[in-house]
Amino acid sequence: MSPYDGGMTSPSSGDLFRERVRETVERIIREAGLEGRFHVEVEYPSPHGSAIREQGRKVDVAVLLKEDLRPYLFLECKWQSTSGSAEDKLFRAAEEARRDRLFGVHSVVVVGGPGFGAKMRRWALTEGFIHESFLEAWLREFFESGPARRRRRG
Repeated sequence: MSPYDGGMTSPSSGDLFRERVRETVERIIREAGLEGRFHVEVEYPSPHGSAIREQGRKVDVAVLLKEDLRPYLFLECKWQSTSGSAEDKLFRAAEEARRDRLFGVHSVVVVGGPGFGAKMRRWALTEGFIHESFLEAWLREFFESGPARRRRRG
């Protein structure tokens, strides 16, 4: 039984987006032959907390090293259905990703949805965010030719 059956709350567009990102990450890891090295979790409690708020933070999709469950890659998923608070979402996400990288964890923000205007999308891409339409290619490059692959062969 799905948690969305039986009168429970249905998933939001953001939840569905996060699930698509998770599925894509798991598939790329599997296709690269790296499933023995990495484990994927959703809503992973960041060991670094939040850079913005004085509280804990859950990372949308986390790729952990199986050997010691150390964070390897964080993916924050930002979906925007309509125009509105996109700027705040993205600025906070950019700051969190910067902080993760300072702690030695690869960290990116994946954006999607029709609510991000052209100007905001351009800004996000120049800041290193990944649009959902480029996610699969980015992940393939990251896992197949990046440090994850070299260490595996090493």
